[in-house]
Amino acid sequence: MALLETTTIDKIEALPEIPCVQIREATRVERDGEVIASSYHRRVISQGDDYSAEPANVQAICNAVFGA
Repeated sequence: MALLETTTIDKIEALPEIPCVQIREATRVERDGEVIASSYHRRVISQGDDYSAEPANVQAICNAVFGA
């Protein structure tokens, strides 16, 4: 019986009219390949925020939305 917890970015929403980028992270706990628990965390990156530590796909979207 092995437990495995993974966190992934499962949704990225670009809102250029505000401008901001919303990111949703999903955390899933699996036991023997079956998901037994999950939760979500949402955060926002606004224009002027430092997003250099974000994954490349998030950085590319931020660059497009913020015009960098």
